[in-house]
Amino acid sequence: MSDSIECLAITMRREQKKCITCIFFIVMIAICFCVGVGYAAGPHPRTPNSEYQTVLPQSSFDEIKKAYAEIKTLEAQFKQRIFISSLKKERDSKGEFFFKRQKGFLWRYKTPKVQYFLYDGKFIWQEEDDKPYVAKNKIDKEKTGGTFFDLIEDIAKIDELFTLKEQKIEENFEVLQLIPKKEGTVISAKIWIDKQKLIKKIEIHEFTGNVNTIEFSAIKVNQSLDESKFIFKSDGKKEIVER
Repeated sequence: MSDSIECLAITMRREQKKCITCIFFIVMIAICFCVGVGYAAGPHPRTPNSEYQTVLPQSSFDEIKKAYAEIKTLEAQFKQRIFISSLKKERDSKGEFFFKRQKGFLWRYKTPKVQYFLYDGKFIWQEEDDKPYVAKNKIDKEKTGGTFFDLIEDIAKIDELFTLKEQKIEENFEVLQLIPKKEGTVISAKIWIDKQKLIKKIEIHEFTGNVNTIEFSAIKVNQSLDESKFIFKSDGKKEIVER
């Protein structure tokens, strides 16, 4: 029985790590692509399903880095839909997102249940209303080097980790396709950017077959954000479990 419990605990930890990695990836994309990003591409051959299509040169990342450098704070509302391949089911949720440079980020779900991921630069704090504990996950930067974790503060590494494969126009949106260079949970991502150069949707494909779609609204860039949002505060009622 104890072996079964230990096995279950290991499985749960692995799933939580995958979830944290995916949250980091979403946050990274949201920050990188939330303001004007212009691309100097070559000829745009037409395709049946899009107005334009092109393979982007690596130098296009310079525009992303420039846009990212201008972002000090970011906040938005989001709707998320996850297609779970193994169950052939979809799961919907809603919440809010806050980022402040050199402070961290807060990714908070409001429905169907309250849950949050708070990154303060050293730890990821994870709490769910129906759990009797708060998970405190230490971010070991030596072990996470070369992953999405690098990009929250150092966007210069983006071209080491990703290939910006495609740009096309679909209806009123610019659509970009991003491919990680290293194997991992995420195998590709599509990003929809509106005419105001604000990111509106992200679609992430995982190696499991899961598809994670996030739509953003009420986006605010470089507005005042209270630093207390990025500091974990214990209510004293839940145990803190370090991992």
